[in-house]
Amino acid sequence: MAPLGYLEVLDARGHVAQRLRLDHLPIQIGRAYTNDLIIDDLYVGPLHLSVFADEQGRLICRDCDSVNGLRAGARGDRVASLELRSGSEFRIGRTVLRYCAADHPIAPALVDRQDQMSLWFSSRAAVIAGFAVLTLLCLESFLGSVERVTAARVVSEPLMTGSMLLFWAGLWALTGRIIVSRFHFPQHVTIGCGAVLAFMALSAVAEWTEFLFPIFPAMWLAGLVGSGLILAALVYFHLRFASLMQRRSRLWTALAVSAASIGFSLILDIAARAKFSTTMDYIGIVKPLDAAWLPAIGIDQFIGNSEKLKGELTGLVQKAKPNQP
Repeated sequence: MAPLGYLEVLDARGHVAQRLRLDHLPIQIGRAYTNDLIIDDLYVGPLHLSVFADEQGRLICRDCDSVNGLRAGARGDRVASLELRSGSEFRIGRTVLRYCAADHPIAPALVDRQDQMSLWFSSRAAVIAGFAVLTLLCLESFLGSVERVTAARVVSEPLMTGSMLLFWAGLWALTGRIIVSRFHFPQHVTIGCGAVLAFMALSAVAEWTEFLFPIFPAMWLAGLVGSGLILAALVYFHLRFASLMQRRSRLWTALAVSAASIGFSLILDIAARAKFSTTMDYIGIVKPLDAAWLPAIGIDQFIGNSEKLKGELTGLVQKAKPNQP
């Protein structure tokens, strides 16, 4: 026998928590155990609602003189009875229900990308990402030193960073073990390494951008907005393996953490700029470039520019002398 439809009990997020197949009418809904659909809600009466078909064959739900009544929709007005159409929602107490006919249209199936994601978050990916991070950190340590260096000195700081990264991944893996009963340690290592690589790439691009275009505050934007976006991605993917949160909840949580981080950094930046100082605050980004990329000028023009600059400095000194005590 084909079902007459289904009654669905929705949770706070609008997801189906319980579903009742309607094979006969009428049915009774309430908190008592004698009902066809038992609702575990203290604001629902023992016999709260009845669902039946009227003389025209329409499906009607009627309030059974309950304390809190029947409401049309999740936030609708209180009504004595309501006609149920496929997709109709109504509320009793603090519980939202929905009626769906047997031929109610459903959303298409989602594409399962689990196999594709597993390649990016496998143990092999974690090893490759960790090796890439250590290699780039060692290279940065070697190129950033102006003194004679040893292999131990070059490797020491990257190993410390790698240890902190493993500790960070271990904390997330432990959280996932408690919540979802899975460690997912390689996945968290891959996510952390990806964030470190993204920070390094962002820093390099910002430095070169500000060096080539000094008027554009690339370093400031990278530190404020770019770092916030990377932090949001870091939290989002960690929560994917360490929580039972839905995709939208993970996204909003990650954006909230990112917004809080950006706001805090902005407050610190404004507070630092508000400090009074007689010392000129100048930030310059120096990057090595090949001579072919630099504009060349003649010797006469260079000497002329030097004399002009010398004259301007002499004028400034003369103006400053009368103001000296």
